[in-house]
Amino acid sequence: MLEQLYVDNVTVFSRAVFNLGALNVIHGANSTGKTHLLKLAYSVLGCLVPPPNAPPSERPTKGALETQLGSRLVSVFRPDRGRLGRLARRVHGQSRAEVGAHFVGGGSLTLSFSTQSDKAVRVHDLPRTWQPQAPVFLPTRELLSVYPGFVSLYETQAVPFDATWRDTCVLLGAPVARGPKKREIAVLLEPLEAAIGCKAVLEGDRFFVQMSDPNAKVEADLVAEGYRKLTMVARLIANGSLDDKGYLFWDEPESNLNPRLIRSLAPLLLDLASGGVQVFVATHSLFLLRELEIEQARRDASRLFRYPLTRYFGLHATSEGVRVDQGDALEDSGELAALDESLAQSDRYLALE
Repeated sequence: MLEQLYVDNVTVFSRAVFNLGALNVIHGANSTGKTHLLKLAYSVLGCLVPPPNAPPSERPTKGALETQLGSRLVSVFRPDRGRLGRLARRVHGQSRAEVGAHFVGGGSLTLSFSTQSDKAVRVHDLPRTWQPQAPVFLPTRELLSVYPGFVSLYETQAVPFDATWRDTCVLLGAPVARGPKKREIAVLLEPLEAAIGCKAVLEGDRFFVQMSDPNAKVEADLVAEGYRKLTMVARLIANGSLDDKGYLFWDEPESNLNPRLIRSLAPLLLDLASGGVQVFVATHSLFLLRELEIEQARRDASRLFRYPLTRYFGLHATSEGVRVDQGDALEDSGELAALDESLAQSDRYLALE
């Protein structure tokens, strides 16, 4: 589990330290770096998964990570001309960017690059072990409908999509878990499938959505995007991609969901976090933030958790870079742009009377 993330002079961040929890909720206005933060942590963790058939005793090495991290950051952020240095914060003259990731139980990865860097980073500290599972990144739109042929297209053609789309499509294609693993997964999967009333089924190279009422199988392209989005998550749970000691990065999960479906997100996110998946969510939705508070309070009252599960991070633009306010409660994370605009809209509406 990632315990702390340190960011210095990367994109919009001048200097920020994120003290993380099991569920990490990030809010802020546009251009405050919410997606950048998700992609940065995702890129780092994605390079700390052991290569196929690696001996158990093998540890990450500086030489390998320096090339992999640079390439990973470029493929995820897609800077102009593939130049890594463009991810350093834009200030007068040359600047040096640094990222530090610290893990529960010890072990750190620290890397740096400058505005002059091309493809590789410099690694200063190495973690003692590999991460047990590849992270999952969910973009703002669903991927079931773009799945057919996407991976081969991405790997053979120049396409205007970042590597998170390709990575998630690969995970979606993994077979559904069987045996004892399936029984463990059912604890998370069954409440979600009951809430949305459908599940994703892969036939050949195309996804269908199996409806429970009425009992019908429909092409994913013909199903509302909100349902495709949640069935995509259900598929990743069913095939074990979202599992104990894993990571989920979800950019604007509320996008294209109606309020009833957004309500189902709060218990899902908390269930994943309590089940061992470290979750990172970037959101603009005041409705989702309130639902998370309500669900967390309900569970705290029933003593389902003995420790603060959720951390909130407010990103706020200043003249010196983005400021980060954080804490175990939403009110610790500073002003809410969504709340301010909602109150202002209410005032404008009342002024009509």
